[in-house]
Amino acid sequence: MDEWYPIQVKQKDKAGSPDIRDFEAVMTMHDRKKGFFISFDYSGDAMTEASQFFKKTGKMIIPLTVQEILDEHIAHKLA
Repeated sequence: MDEWYPIQVKQKDKAGSPDIRDFEAVMTMHDRKKGFFISFDYSGDAMTEASQFFKKTGKMIIPLTVQEILDEHIAHKLA
């Protein structure tokens, strides 16, 4: 079974674009179409980087915050 999704968890106040680029490299290396990135928050550059990665490759990084997970408001992101 080759259906799996990478997950990156960063224990920092804000994940930045370098964090997203590192995750993009992992997704590309393992040819994954979707990955989940978890952090307390994200810089604007990080969100732009994830969006540009999708536009270039069709591969989706789903950014989740710890608060979203705790609040259980992630159903629309996981669909």
